[in-house]
Amino acid sequence: MKKLIPKPSPLQALEGFEELMNAYKENHKVTEEEITKRKHIDAMKAYEIEKIHAQKEVLKDYLKYVFSERRINFDKMFNALDQGIKNNDTQAIQASMSMIITLSQESPLKNIQSIVSDFNNPDVESITI
Repeated sequence: MKKLIPKPSPLQALEGFEELMNAYKENHKVTEEEITKRKHIDAMKAYEIEKIHAQKEVLKDYLKYVFSERRINFDKMFNALDQGIKNNDTQAIQASMSMIITLSQESPLKNIQSIVSDFNNPDVESITI
């Protein structure tokens, strides 16, 4: 036995078509909004990655500078110590040893926290090493 399905009236067909068109328009609108959101997220991702690369370079430069400066200072102090030993100058030996101990106790990374906080401070326009 076949079921008879009543034929829709022209008004019902029009209402169904309008509902279908409204659903299509809403779907299109949501799709465009989501595409825009994804583009924004992609742009923010690219920006943040570039920011991380720039911060990495600043930190590398800072560490290179700080450790290079420390090496130079230690070289000078050990040369002064060698000279004091060579000349049997106890005052120079003592001063050199004191400076070597003082420098070795000082952390070369003491300013790194300040630099990292400057990265996230919108009022900081540039970071000087």
